[in-house]
Amino acid sequence: MRIDDLRAFMLVAQHGSLHRATEHMGVTQSALSKALGRLEADAGMRLFERSPRGVTLTLVGESLLARARQVVLATHDFEQEVEAQRAARSGKIRLAATPYLVATVLTPVIARFLARRPLASFAVETRLTQGAIQALQSGEADFACGGLTADVPDDVCRAPLQPLHLRIVTREDHPRRPTFRTLADLVNERWALPQTSSSLYQVLADPFAELGLPPPRVAVEWTGSGVPIAELLRNTDLLGLLPHRTLTGPDGRGLCVIADGERLREPEVALLWRDDGYLSPLCLEFREALVGFSREGETDTTHKPKDLTGRSAATVIE
Repeated sequence: MRIDDLRAFMLVAQHGSLHRATEHMGVTQSALSKALGRLEADAGMRLFERSPRGVTLTLVGESLLARARQVVLATHDFEQEVEAQRAARSGKIRLAATPYLVATVLTPVIARFLARRPLASFAVETRLTQGAIQALQSGEADFACGGLTADVPDDVCRAPLQPLHLRIVTREDHPRRPTFRTLADLVNERWALPQTSSSLYQVLADPFAELGLPPPRVAVEWTGSGVPIAELLRNTDLLGLLPHRTLTGPDGRGLCVIADGERLREPEVALLWRDDGYLSPLCLEFREALVGFSREGETDTTHKPKDLTGRSAATVIE
């Protein structure tokens, strides 16, 4: 069986559709069908059940999927190790991270890192935490940067970073801004928030519920697509959540904190990587740089990062 065929098989299984898989891979549906045909010929059995709605794995397909992941990840790790030995301090670091963390944590660390390692390169994809973990486990990312969650798999290591200090914000010239003193004052307002299945949404929804208030009225719901939330808030009457670090930087221009007396839960975030995955010397150096940057910004000693090999349960954030 060819490694590229196994990769194609995994993508079709993930998307449940040849059409969506071809869009992700950038190949023709004919080429993808040939790859699946070769695998089914090697297996001597059908791997997918096909229907007008897409494809679903057969029992044999499910068995192959578990083994294909192991083979593809092992091949990727070997290729990375060989490449690292060939090009010591150069190479690519692949990151999957929540949009909040891309802006407040990753961007300044990457800027510093490139100044020190100009031959390094980065691939950054914005996803919510569960999507970032999926990218990590599939071998699409070297690191995931997102929430500490009780659902993090056992084979994923973590280094806690500085918690997100989220604030409720709106534009400075919002016509009703002087009346925004408590959560009760915000009930009739419309919001730009993470999708309602995300725990970042729950950071706001939970205190609303505790006060017996209806949930926030979401006008714009975003996932991991990197929506420029600050720009959206500057140009509408919507309310939103932004990290304190964002408000103190250029992206905070024209925005202000409202209902400042309301204390929101501070979600815990972490850098994640596969326990059995290969990390190049460059990746290891970047990991140390990111954790060090987080320590610089800490003001609460109770959130000091643990040892890089440690695992600990924590609250969910996506």
